[in-house]
Amino acid sequence: MNLVVDSGNTLAKAALFQDDEIVASAWSPNEDWSFVFKLMVGNKPEFAIISDVSDSTQSLIKELEKSTHVISMTGFTPAPLKIAYSSPETLGPDRIAAAVYGQKQFPDSHVLVIQAGTCITYEFLTPRKEYKGGAISPGMDMRFKAMHTFTAKLPLVKKKEIDYITGDSTENSILSGVINGCIAEIDGMIDKYREKYPDLKVIAGGGDIFFFDKKLKNRIFATENLVLRGLNEILNYNILNFEK
Repeated sequence: MNLVVDSGNTLAKAALFQDDEIVASAWSPNEDWSFVFKLMVGNKPEFAIISDVSDSTQSLIKELEKSTHVISMTGFTPAPLKIAYSSPETLGPDRIAAAVYGQKQFPDSHVLVIQAGTCITYEFLTPRKEYKGGAISPGMDMRFKAMHTFTAKLPLVKKKEIDYITGDSTENSILSGVINGCIAEIDGMIDKYREKYPDLKVIAGGGDIFFFDKKLKNRIFATENLVLRGLNEILNYNILNFEK
């Protein structure tokens, strides 16, 4: 059994995997690691992998190492991909994990993996298992906060589902601009890649993707727990090193 922990910018998630299947999962605000140990009650994972974009997991790693083989994921952690990225030291482990999962799902195609969370990220892979990089843009919450922070009077709006293009109030106009803008951006990026790579497959995940998935003109494969699944693949790839 594997334990996988993904500590993001605002939320930490954990899952227990038996082979490729999630058998239990939980989440909590960052730096409150009690939820991980509650998840482990009655289970004894032999291996664990920790992905941390905020450098807050040292206490968790130290405790887990008492009973578990632990990998702290970085841009240099061995993965079943060729990383063709000019600055691997700056490459977020969540982006690598997303790319690994995308490559596993469509090993013989060009693949674009999209995550919609704090940022919207795009990861591009070739059929030769090469991770080429991608793009990063502000996520929905960041766009809402930026308009409120950098203007004198625009309110801070909370995201919610909408079914209109023309906003009939300032709040609704902001909602339309952010949500429809994200939809147009994602569709536009997919179109640009598909022009060059007609066989392109698109996988998408992240907490906000379900605001967009049914409104996109392009077909995508929306996946829950995309990063956790990719981290589990990376952990399995590295388990042989533990056993040597």
